[in-house]
Amino acid sequence: MEADLVIIGAGSGGYEAAIYAYRRGMKTVLVELSPETVGGNCLNKGCIPSKYMRYGAYLIDRFGVMERYGIIPRGFDIDYGKLAKGRDEVVVTIRENFKKFAKQINLPIIYGRGVVKDPNTVFVEGPEERIRTRFILIATGSRPVALGDLVPDGRYVLNTDQVWEIEDLPGRVLIVGGGAVGVEFAYIFRRYGAEVVLVELKRRILPSDDIPEDSARYLTRKLRSLGVDVRTKTTVEFWERTERGVRAKLSDGTETEADFILLAVGREPNTSGIGLEEIGVEKDRRGFIRVNEFCQTAVQNIYACGDVTSPLMLAHKAMYEGKIAVNHMLGGRDWRRDDRIVPKIIYSALEVASVGLTEDQAEEEGYEVKVGVSSFVTNPKAMDDGENEGFVRIVADEDSGEILGCHIVGPHAGELIHQVVHMMRRRMDVEFASKTLYSHPSLSEAVGQSASEIHYGPITWVKR
Repeated sequence: MEADLVIIGAGSGGYEAAIYAYRRGMKTVLVELSPETVGGNCLNKGCIPSKYMRYGAYLIDRFGVMERYGIIPRGFDIDYGKLAKGRDEVVVTIRENFKKFAKQINLPIIYGRGVVKDPNTVFVEGPEERIRTRFILIATGSRPVALGDLVPDGRYVLNTDQVWEIEDLPGRVLIVGGGAVGVEFAYIFRRYGAEVVLVELKRRILPSDDIPEDSARYLTRKLRSLGVDVRTKTTVEFWERTERGVRAKLSDGTETEADFILLAVGREPNTSGIGLEEIGVEKDRRGFIRVNEFCQTAVQNIYACGDVTSPLMLAHKAMYEGKIAVNHMLGGRDWRRDDRIVPKIIYSALEVASVGLTEDQAEEEGYEVKVGVSSFVTNPKAMDDGENEGFVRIVADEDSGEILGCHIVGPHAGELIHQVVHMMRRRMDVEFASKTLYSHPSLSEAVGQSASEIHYGPITWVKR
């Protein structure tokens, strides 16, 4: 078989790149492990099923405010079987729709393990298919990591790939890791009735430098108000099996029991054993493939996208990089990889969204910074919706007014952040944002108000 492009991995980055390559006239072949893994981690064991369950948790929250709208609730029951069934139906529907679409546009998917034999050859183990190609895109994704003696076994210690297999909601769960996945499952399990202990080794949850401490602190308060036992600077020192599940001794000197331990401490790239080292594709010490601004590796016609390129493991980042790679294969030089404009969204008891620099990062880079903040507490739309918690925080260069970053906590933060992403990509400044028309009442008004705090001067409150 011959092709213009072979993509190893039909996850978010792989299939987005394949569709874009099809639009651009390239003869493309996708290689994926099995029909059940099309869509990758995000679709099958990550962001899609977790957002389904998170929406259920959100509906339980909304149930609690119905009386304010003249709706007197009579109670409700939880049926985990129906939750899991609905979740899995969405996953399967999306996966099957993509396979049908690929067939309609004559985009072949070959099932098996893809191995790069040379810069122009991919061999697919299983069907024993050899494909000659002009370009190769590595989009093989990532897998969960273990932590010390917390080795996932699918019963007592579960990783984030195994948690979907539980048959009943836990009565009590210990979550290790306070990053994006840990805080999401803490919220889900708590709203569905479980007792949750969430431990994070670092001094705060959401310990990434890309997320301001204010955002993490706000979410911590919210989770604790819902009954999540959040413990920072804490880890598991020892654990053992019990008749009912597990017992763990924590580094703060306490013990806790749970049905199981959910390990949410990160992932590592799937870059070993697929022939990359043998042909000269360079990797760093953690296994990430070294790529340039066009997602091109050290081997000129081999590219990489998604989880294999950096610890910023996001489906939309993979999609973005996949299209940049294809564009460059076809001679484009106008589209360049820039992690600064990739939004990071956490879906927990509140949505937490960030793009660009935090105030601390901007100051470290030498900017004179101005910050504008607008609270959702007094936003009319948020008040109408009964969700007036959180804020919009814009970080800008004091001299030019250029928007350096934006950080939103509160209702629909993951949607609101996109308007700022587009402004940043076009290097729009706070004057532009402050003079942009926003409908009323809307949550988006908070973006304009935050920009006005910088451009015209503060009339509410700011950090500086």
